[in-house]
Amino acid sequence: MKKAFTMMEIVFVIVILGILAAIAMPKLWVTRDDALYTKAKSQISSIRAGVSSAYSKNVMAGMIDKCPETEKDASKTDKNLFENVLATPIEQEEGDINWTIDSNDSDYTKYTLKIGDDSTTFTYEKNPEKSCPFYCDSSDELCKRLK
Repeated sequence: MKKAFTMMEIVFVIVILGILAAIAMPKLWVTRDDALYTKAKSQISSIRAGVSSAYSKNVMAGMIDKCPETEKDASKTDKNLFENVLATPIEQEEGDINWTIDSNDSDYTKYTLKIGDDSTTFTYEKNPEKSCPFYCDSSDELCKRLK
């Protein structure tokens, strides 16, 4: 009566597990990257909705010619971004998805979104005639992926 596995049986099981792992790991990495892009899309949608809501609030208050400020203090860059337009601000360095302010003046605020090794620049145009748009350069590869 046999009470143990033979060496051949153990090697065979290890080879099968190795093949299954080799097939599964690339799919897990792709899924993780897809989750990061989906999270970034969600943040962008939230920012746009927050800007639109704050702009509408300004219009209802009679301030038709004013876009909302996205930061509490537009002259400094805290670690929390979009504090004036989001219920939960985005942390500037949040792990794999990082937002930073590149420049901030009276007409535009430029943000850089970095996901892993990819990055793109978003522009918040403080132009009430265009309803205060928040957009990226559509020729940029990351921007195309986030649409």
